Amino acid sequence: HWVPHEVYGMPGDPDNSGKVFFSGLYAKYMGYPEGAPPYPGKYSRFWRTLPAYRYYLPDFMYNRDEIRPSNPIKGQFRLRECLGCHSVVTPGIVRDYEKSAHAKAEPSPTGCDTCHGNNHQKLLMPSSKSCGVSDCHEEQYVQNAQGGIGSHASCASFAQIECAWSIERPPGDTAGCTFCHTSSEERCSTCHQRHQFDPAIARRSEQCKTCHWGKDHRDWEAYDISIHGVVYQVNKNDPSNFDFSKKLSDADYVGPTCQYCHLRGGHRNVQRLSTVYTSMGMSNADRGAPLWKEKRDTWVSVCDDCHSPRFARENLQAMDEACKDAGLKYTETFKVAENLQLDGMGEPMPKDLA
Repeated sequence: HWVPHEVYGMPGDPDNSGKVFFSGLYAKYMGYPEGAPPYPGKYSRFWRTLPAYRYYLPDFMYNRDEIRPSNPIKGQFRLRECLGCHSVVTPGIVRDYEKSAHAKAEPSPTGCDTCHGNNHQKLLMPSSKSCGVSDCHEEQYVQNAQGGIGSHASCASFAQIECAWSIERPPGDTAGCTFCHTSSEERCSTCHQRHQFDPAIARRSEQCKTCHWGKDHRDWEAYDISIHGVVYQVNKNDPSNFDFSKKLSDADYVGPTCQYCHLRGGHRNVQRLSTVYTSMGMSNADRGAPLWKEKRDTWVSVCDDCHSPRFARENLQAMDEACKDAGLKYTETFKVAENLQLDGMGEPMPKDLA
């Protein structure tokens, strides 16, 4: 619990009230705290990196003159020249770009030089900030940035730079964590797939699977084997059931995708429509407590597109009870391990015992 204490001068003691996360991060920090240190963070000097991280954190590790990777090509180039060369060097990128809305923009294309700059010695790796300028996608960028801890908007700057679980481990150990944790905060291309940036692709549930799967984020598995996931999988290739060419605000899907619920109407802040963020399932917070009533009412308003409000509330209650039971089992197990450690028995079993 030293992180909130050291970084923000606040206590980090856990409790069961639903106001404090197990990890010691206050629920009221659902939004970067006023007066918090600016990114890259107070403890970034301890964070050891690998060369590949420069692509994960472009503004911090690629676009700065003092650490930008060297480039043998000199000169300033415009779109037509970029395409002429890269049709040979990286033809796949050019093919994707030529299919994009950027390439077809009027009165003139949004080209390579728009996003990467035209000085080949000082090329930029576009970040989400590059996309969020006033004459491009400012509204989407601002909406995404509204999320606090536990959202796409803070999964890198807080979790990867400020917290001990990242900075105290060797870089190879955190490489997998870093790839996902920097993705959605730092690069729009995580969901929109460079260089086509096709909204129809970003509306498919599989696009979330890049990060939301695996041992500590089993969101994809939970969705995929649910009735919602099955409906999606057996119908997703039928445009009459899932027309991904339509904006999310106009979606008429026969079942919910991840985006349909969490990015309701096309809004980019995933925290607007979620139940309770409980520190990746490890919190002892009472998810059904009155504290979370507004969130649950909002969530039911999404479910009642297809279900009755009663059905939605009763299913939320069932999941709350399951989470509460799991929390108790976790607490009991943790106490067993703690007692073994206090009794001097917290060592692995001898090899000759079962």
